[in-house]
Amino acid sequence: MFEWMKGQYRKIAALRGDPKAKERAERVFLEKMRNWIERTDPGLELRTQVTAALRENFGPDGTYGVFVRSDTNVEDLPGFTGAGLNQTIPNVVGEAAIVSAVQKVWASPFTDRSYQWRQSHMAQPEYVFPSVLIQKAFPSEKSGVMVTSDVEGGSKQYLTIAVNEGVGGAVDGQPAESLRVDRRTGDTRVLGQATAKTRRVLVPTGGLREVPTSGKDRVLDDEEIRELVRLAKEVENFPALKTDSGVVPADVEFAFRRGQLALLQIRPFNESKAASRSGYLSGLDGKASERKSDRVRLDENPGGFR
Repeated sequence: MFEWMKGQYRKIAALRGDPKAKERAERVFLEKMRNWIERTDPGLELRTQVTAALRENFGPDGTYGVFVRSDTNVEDLPGFTGAGLNQTIPNVVGEAAIVSAVQKVWASPFTDRSYQWRQSHMAQPEYVFPSVLIQKAFPSEKSGVMVTSDVEGGSKQYLTIAVNEGVGGAVDGQPAESLRVDRRTGDTRVLGQATAKTRRVLVPTGGLREVPTSGKDRVLDDEEIRELVRLAKEVENFPALKTDSGVVPADVEFAFRRGQLALLQIRPFNESKAASRSGYLSGLDGKASERKSDRVRLDENPGGFR
């Protein structure tokens, strides 16, 4: 399969002068790769190893759900972050269904979207190696993402937090509660409110269900924010965050249930250096800064301010 794949990449590269033929060849190639991975029996040995590990770590078949998540060796490259490009299948219940989900996630780097995003960053595109993580589902009441720096200004004095009610908060495009927290004092600035009308909950038989949110003005309470401040201090000891120039900010997925904090994922925060050096984007920030002291009269029609 690997030799066949290398040959296909060479044929696709030779079609650069004919965009339509190149697009057709890519579509056929990617579909064959996905079908090959999804439909080929992974073998008795692999299925036995997976089911044995599931029982050892999570318990009897059918008594739990898992998220089947992806990673590749090209998730974080200079100028490129692949987070979210590949498939995650939520709350899969049953060993047979989990093995099937593993194959679907394994194949997902060969979707058109994932392929097109990474191609310009790879001189040897055949060297894409997917891995699959099987993670026990956590029945989150609240969940979100925390970056251990101010994502706008870069200051490590602050934490940036986005959170929603339910499972998978702040990672699927929902309007999230956005906070900037001073890690020294705990002072919290609300940057945006969570306005989603529904939240996702785990279904015991598998999958997710949408139910109404609580309608509360705030998602995180004061004690939960203090828990996240404490977590931010602890994660600085995580080896992957330590570099020769110091500790880099962390990108943390977290969840709460009945006040209990759960750490779901941690990785270095990969920000765009090119964007931070962009004169155009800096100019936009400058214009916004000039207007930060403007007052908006809520009892007047729009248009009465500079």
